[in-house]
Amino acid sequence: MHAETSHSTPEQDHDSFLDIVANIVGILIILVMVVSIRAREAPKVSPDPPKEQSDLQTQQVKHAALQQDVARLVAASSKLDDYLAVRDEERQRLCIILAATEDEINQQRNQLTKSENTRQSLRSAIKTTKQKLEDLHIEHISTATNETSVVNLEHFPTPIGRSVFGREIHFQLLNGRVTYLPIDALFKEARAQARQKVWKLDKLPEATETVGPKLGFHMRYTLEKIPLPREVRMETGRTGFMIRSKLWELIPTSTQLGETLEEALDNNSQLRGQLATMDPDSTTITLWTYPDSFATFRALKKELYTLGFDAAARPLPKGVRIAGSPSGSRSTAQ
Repeated sequence: MHAETSHSTPEQDHDSFLDIVANIVGILIILVMVVSIRAREAPKVSPDPPKEQSDLQTQQVKHAALQQDVARLVAASSKLDDYLAVRDEERQRLCIILAATEDEINQQRNQLTKSENTRQSLRSAIKTTKQKLEDLHIEHISTATNETSVVNLEHFPTPIGRSVFGREIHFQLLNGRVTYLPIDALFKEARAQARQKVWKLDKLPEATETVGPKLGFHMRYTLEKIPLPREVRMETGRTGFMIRSKLWELIPTSTQLGETLEEALDNNSQLRGQLATMDPDSTTITLWTYPDSFATFRALKKELYTLGFDAAARPLPKGVRIAGSPSGSRSTAQ
C-alpha cells in the first residue's frame, strides 16, 4: 500500500501568505482603534503650568527680592544710626570747645575795650596837641615872613577843634591860588585799578601804581600785604593776608592850577560851584596850605565861615606833596 504524498501548488502558498497578512493587518487595525479609544478617554495634560501657579511663583520671587531689599535697608539704617551718633558726639565736643572759646574771646574783648578806651584818650590828646602845633607852626611861619606887618586877628565863635569824620572836601592853597583836589574821584579810580593789579602782591610785599590825571592831578598809591589782625582771626577763624593802601600822594601837572583868591571869591568861580553842591552841616573843607599862601588861607577861612562851613588846616612845608596813609591823623576842623 502506498502512502499518499501531498504536494502544495504555488497558488496555494500565495493564498496562505495573503491570509496571514490580512490577519496581521486586522490585528493592527484593532490595536489602533483600542489605543485611540484609550487616548480619548485619558485626562488631558497641559504642558504649561496653570496660570494661578505661575502667578504664585512670580509673587514668591518678588517677595524674596523685597525681603532682600528690606534687609539691605535695615543694614544701611543701622550704619546711618551709628554715623549719626558719632557725628552728634563730635558736635557736642565742638559746642563745648566753641563755648570755651567764646568765653575766652569775651574776656579778651573786655580787656581790649579797656585798652582801647585808654588808647582813644591818648589819641584825642595827641590830636589836640598836633592841632596846637599846627596852629603854632602857621603862626610862626606867618610871623617870620611878615616881620614888619601888623595882622588883625579875628575871633570866630568855634575855637574848639574837632576831628573830621563826615564828608571832607579838599583844596590846595599854593602860590596864592585855590585849587580843588579830586581826591575822592582818584581814590575811586585807584580802587578799580587795584582789583586788577592785586596779583602783583602774590610774590611781593607791596606794589606801587598811578592813576589820573583828573583836574590836573595824578595819584600815586602803594598797596601792601599784611597779615590779618589777631582779633579778625579769632572772630572769623580766617587766616592769611589782607590788602590795604600803605601810602598815597598827589602829583600836580602844573604849579598854576586853580584860581587866584580874587577869582575864587567871585560869584561864578569854580570854588563857588563846588561849594554850591555841598551841605555846610555835614561837609568839612580841608585846606592844604603852603607857606606862601597863609594870607589866602585866612581870607578863605573867613569866607567859608560866612557860608557856614567848618574849615580844617593842613599846613605843608614848601616842596612837600599832598599825601596820606592809614597811620596818618584825621583833619581837625574849627
